[in-house]
Amino acid sequence: MKARSLRVYGFLENSDGDLLIAYERFQGQPLIKFPGGGIEWGEGHQEALCREFMEELGVSIAVKECLYFNDFPVQSAINPAYQVQSFFYRVALLESEVPQTFQTETIREVPMEEGERFVWVPKTELDGVPFTFEIEQAAIRAYLAVAKNLQ
Repeated sequence: MKARSLRVYGFLENSDGDLLIAYERFQGQPLIKFPGGGIEWGEGHQEALCREFMEELGVSIAVKECLYFNDFPVQSAINPAYQVQSFFYRVALLESEVPQTFQTETIREVPMEEGERFVWVPKTELDGVPFTFEIEQAAIRAYLAVAKNLQ
């Protein structure tokens, strides 16, 4: 069976302009990516992204503009029967969530056990983050191009 997996991810900046990166071990596989995940049946992009941030970080967000989506085919590394299409949005914490209410770490390594670690990374260091997938690598280039114009 051939199927498609639709995914949404968020570019969340803190007050210093650092970007939140997720270092995750999922089904034994190490991943370096952005917060977010799969769109469930019956959900729209914004609803799914809000749900994912609540599940992963326990915070409510406002979804802003879509900065990138992959328009090239990508086979899922988790399940090869799926083709993945990912959408990347700028997001912001809702005013009720500021200051941040979730825990971050400084260690930029994938956990040894299943789970996620969230790290704030300065924009100047994003080029050096070894994102796991080609989609995230292309998305960060799009983000950096837009971020440069926002300064």
